[in-house]
Amino acid sequence: MDDSNIIMDILSKYLPILVALVGVFFTHKFTSRRDVINAQRALKIEALSLAYKALVRSGLEKDLISRDDKGNVTNKAIPVEDAIAIIHLHGSELQSRLASQYAVDFANNRGADCTELVNSIRNEIRASLGYEKLEALTYYLSVKPNEEKKKSSEKVEVLN
Repeated sequence: MDDSNIIMDILSKYLPILVALVGVFFTHKFTSRRDVINAQRALKIEALSLAYKALVRSGLEKDLISRDDKGNVTNKAIPVEDAIAIIHLHGSELQSRLASQYAVDFANNRGADCTELVNSIRNEIRASLGYEKLEALTYYLSVKPNEEKKKSSEKVEVLN
């Protein structure tokens, strides 16, 4: 057997194995990368959804810190504070700036409008899920006990 026949014999035996191993390597590499991207997307959607709900709730509640008749303090601001931190971690540059502006406005005025921030988060979550962007005004429902009547009646508001 001459050298060229030996080389051809080796190539015919081992080249398909080498090609298969390279294919398996690249398939694994791309699949792993896709899985990481999908996990990051899911984490971001979950975190921003939590922030979105906290900000919407803050708009419905109005008073984030209140006292009852006995002087006990109820602090509903913690989820909103957490939402701002979540937005700085997972949100876009625009959302981070809007969250900072909301925090500054809230600190200076004891309240602030977060509509633009909420809309930005909602649109990003919807885009990540492949949903269409909502252009219409959104309304939220708030059902609370009616303080004027001491019965078990409820006060219902629709807020946007």
